[in-house]
Amino acid sequence: MVKALILHGGAGSWKETKVKEKAIEAIRNCTLEGWKVLNTTNNSVEAVISSVACMEDSGYLNAGVGSVLDLHGGRSLDAGLMSSNGLLGAVAGVRKIRNPIKLAKIIAEETPHVLIVGEEADNYGLIRNLPLLPPPPLHVYERYIDSLKKLFSLDVKTEYGGKLVEYLAKNSNIKHALKKIAEPGDTVGAVAIDDNQVLAAATSTGGVSLKLPGRVGDSPIPGAGFYASNNIACSATGIGEYIIRTMPCLKADIEYSRFDDAWKTAYSVIKEATEAVGNDTMGFILVDNKGRIAYAYNTEAMLIGYVNEKGEVVVNDKPPQYSLKQF
Repeated sequence: MVKALILHGGAGSWKETKVKEKAIEAIRNCTLEGWKVLNTTNNSVEAVISSVACMEDSGYLNAGVGSVLDLHGGRSLDAGLMSSNGLLGAVAGVRKIRNPIKLAKIIAEETPHVLIVGEEADNYGLIRNLPLLPPPPLHVYERYIDSLKKLFSLDVKTEYGGKLVEYLAKNSNIKHALKKIAEPGDTVGAVAIDDNQVLAAATSTGGVSLKLPGRVGDSPIPGAGFYASNNIACSATGIGEYIIRTMPCLKADIEYSRFDDAWKTAYSVIKEATEAVGNDTMGFILVDNKGRIAYAYNTEAMLIGYVNEKGEVVVNDKPPQYSLKQF
């Protein structure tokens, strides 16, 4: 059996900026970290947890420390974990814990439940002495202000101040405005297989920038933002509402039974999802039970990290060898 690991730092535009440079550096470092754990422990679950926690800590990806801000300027984090040998746990609306993916692991291993949300999820993390979430980095605040100006076409220092929800409700169609907010985001994820043929998937996110407080996306939803079976492990990224609607990771499991090929599975699923909800909506990574990795996306770019057959860490945001027209 061949060990395999692949990470993503989110689907989206990924324009050439200093933040992108830092994000690429984080993907490289976290791919190497996950690969070391996979080889040292021969445990795919530990490998994906380590990889995702590393990305949560980077501050330059939309998870953990680098999570985007909601409409009120707050943060709520979601994460999910699943393995082919029975682990399944997720958290949503986490506000105090630095690494929601580690909290999801606690839910999977130590409770009879799948999903714990909000303050009680935070409390589990506090009881277990998980590290606390620090204040957002400066670039996160800057992104927040820029997004507000773009959405409302106003100076956020005006009288509206902390009453942005009231302003939005009174001055525009809220559903239409929130659709403008919902651009593909740099959610993070990792999938792996070990020599015991255990497949594992982990996903973590800060959600959509300027989301309504209380919103939960796809990242803690099995089959949508993450999934693992005896066929594949999958982690998705993009606009959560569309990912929940199309369930790409669950469909990847189903399609793999038809193709027995990782790349064909990935592109069959992304083609169907694109036909259903349109372009610029999502991407995902997967690894199959033979250790073959694949990824697909319908956005402008997607940050990917993996270890090739030569043992080299590869990081790129370029489309893979297949095109949508082939399937």
